[in-house]
This record gives sequence, structure tokens and C-alpha cells, in this order.
Amino acid sequence: MEKEYNRSPQEVLEELGSCPTGLTEAEAAERLAKHGPNKLKEAEKPGFWKRFVMQLKDPMLLILLAAAGVSALTGALAGESEWAETIIILVVVLLNAVLGVLQETLAGQDHVQVLHMDFLKTDLAEIAREFFDGQPFAVAGNLPYYITAKCLLKVLESPVLPTRFTAMVQQEVAARLTARPGDKNYGAITASAAYYGGAEVLFPVGRSCFLPAPEVDSAIVQFRPRVCVAAERGAYAKMVRGLFAMRRKTIANNLKVSFGIKGEDAARILSAAGVEGSRRAETLSPAEFGRLANAAFGGDGAENA
Repeated sequence: MEKEYNRSPQEVLEELGSCPTGLTEAEAAERLAKHGPNKLKEAEKPGFWKRFVMQLKDPMLLILLAAAGVSALTGALAGESEWAETIIILVVVLLNAVLGVLQETLAGQDHVQVLHMDFLKTDLAEIAREFFDGQPFAVAGNLPYYITAKCLLKVLESPVLPTRFTAMVQQEVAARLTARPGDKNYGAITASAAYYGGAEVLFPVGRSCFLPAPEVDSAIVQFRPRVCVAAERGAYAKMVRGLFAMRRKTIANNLKVSFGIKGEDAARILSAAGVEGSRRAETLSPAEFGRLANAAFGGDGAENA
């Protein structure tokens, strides 16, 4: 029997009852009526996280991950741990995998742009000018739990405040952000965020929402940032950090240790602010922090009031 590849295209077309010019309109209509339209449909695209995991099947990514592990092991055996470098390698590998998925997911969407940057070193004011042309904008994020406070203050202390700032944080951090003066959870991050109006907890996010489940619960919090204390922000932040430097010490002691303010100077500042030196920082309201900042560092009003 003659092999198919030894036959001419014309012979094959004749055997199949077709012709080089394709079907006529009548033939196409007849076949459509007999067999119906093509019922094939495009396969459903896997979700974001599935595609992210699929990225990790790339042999090069696995090689880099393995290299990171070997680097840590050899460093430990040599007596010089290289954990920091290893973590950087792992982060870069995983971040590139995520970026690959994002770039694929958002391809063709001109209104979305992925920026590969270190958030804590990013100039948010420049981002606002370049991408939002000075118009109001909002910020949202799932914050890394080990640098949550730094990320929060990075946004809140930016020269250009967003209209809303929504973030997922650890449940413990959410409790601290919404604590009141005198509460056990009231601390430096509470007072710092209060300068911008504080936060509201929108809803909890249980650990069972994640796979694998973490050891902590989370919550979605939202800020509507605006300056709410009659004090310059830098002076206010400095006073908050200084008075919480030694949490169990009195305000008078922290003024002395953090700023070298003591004796008559301390008495004058405390009197001007209307605050007793025997109190502790966790009992102070944002307004009292502001008055202390004004009395100690000068100024009598909010920079953006």
C-alpha cells in the first residue's frame, strides 16, 4: 500500500472529497446544519496561585533554590552563617516567579503596570506624580508581617497622603492600631498612626483562609489618612519614639534618657503641655503627645492644618 506521504496533495484531497479551494457556501451551510457549530471551548485558565506554584516547577528555579540551601549549609559548616544571603536568594527567586505570573496575568491591560521595586526605598511622592498626575489615589496591600510597622509608616508618613490605605495585617497588630490610651496594646505604633486619624478594623481573616495555614490570625484594616494632631509630624514622631523608648519608665525619665531634657527644662515642658511627669507613655492621648512635642521642639500647630 502506498504511503500517505508518497501521495500528492491532489490525490489526498480527492480521496477526502474536498478541493484545494475549500468548501462552497452551500457545502458549509449543509455541514453546519448537519453537525452544528464547533463546540470546542478554550480551557479555563488556572488561578493566580496555581500558576505561581507552576512557576516553581521550572528547573532553573529549582536549581537556584537548591543553590541557596547549599550556600546556607556550607556557610554554617564553615563557621560563618550566610543566612542573610540565602534569604535574599530565596526572595529574589520567589519574587521573580510571582512577577512572571503577574506579567502574564496582566498582559495587554494598559491601565496596570507592575513595578519591581523595594517598597521601603520607594519615593511615594514621585510615584504619585508619575502615575497619578497629582490626582487622589488609594493604597492597598498584604503587608509582610515582619516589617508591618515600617510599611504602615512608610505610607502614612509620605509627603502625599492617599485617600484610603487598606491593608491586611496580623490580628495582634490590628489590636494595637485600634487600642485606646491606657490599654495594654497601646504603643508607639498606635500613637504614630493616631496622628493620621488611626485605623478601623474592617473584618477578621482567620488562619484557615490560607494554605498552608499560618500560626496567627489576620485582619483587614483601613486608614483614611489626614493630619489630626496640632503638631509638626517630625516632632510628633520623635516625641512618640522617645517616650516609648523605655515603656515601663515615666515620662520624666524618658525625657531625660531620650532627649537629655531634665530638671527645670523638663518641668517647664511638662507644665506647658499640661502633663504629669509621673505618667507613662501608654496613658498619653495623641493630643498630649502633640503638646509635649510642641513644648519640647517648638511649633504650635500641625504642618498641614
